[in-house]
Amino acid sequence: MRIEECEGVSASRKHLVFAYYVTGHGFGHATRVVEVVRNLILAGHDVHVVTGAPDFVFTSEIQSPRLFIRKVLLDCGAVQADALTVDRLASLEKYSETAVKPRESILATEIEWLNSIKADLVVSDVVPVACRAAADAGIRSVCVTNFRCLMKSRTRVLLNIMQCWMLMRRMVTSVLLVFLLKKHA
Repeated sequence: MRIEECEGVSASRKHLVFAYYVTGHGFGHATRVVEVVRNLILAGHDVHVVTGAPDFVFTSEIQSPRLFIRKVLLDCGAVQADALTVDRLASLEKYSETAVKPRESILATEIEWLNSIKADLVVSDVVPVACRAAADAGIRSVCVTNFRCLMKSRTRVLLNIMQCWMLMRRMVTSVLLVFLLKKHA
């Protein structure tokens, strides 16, 4: 959908086809997307949801011939021993096997599929390969997500930096003390 500057803020009434990629790890992303998809369909648009999440997350809330579900695993979540413990190495290995090694094949498949449905816009919450496939297919894309997790990560990184700085400061102080003591001994 293209809105010219001279048209102001009124949206086009053109029927659009959305390809909405939703990460399948956890239900948080999928349940958030349900409301967006519902409103796009109510506005008269077709929405193709591409996800590894269970169909029922969408179909139990939206019953419409304009909703299409395509089950594809294009990314993966964290590998966890329990609700609070992430196995970082196993998570990276799983992501590599799922999305990095087969990337070229995934891109080729997604580009072909996007062209076959004549997608007008790709929306991603947040499947990284979706935006790349859209760009390669010449289709605009947008990412929609909750950035609370990003803010938590940034806070954690800042705390780690502060802790490292404090440790380095202590080390430098200790080294200076040792140096001064040896010099004056």
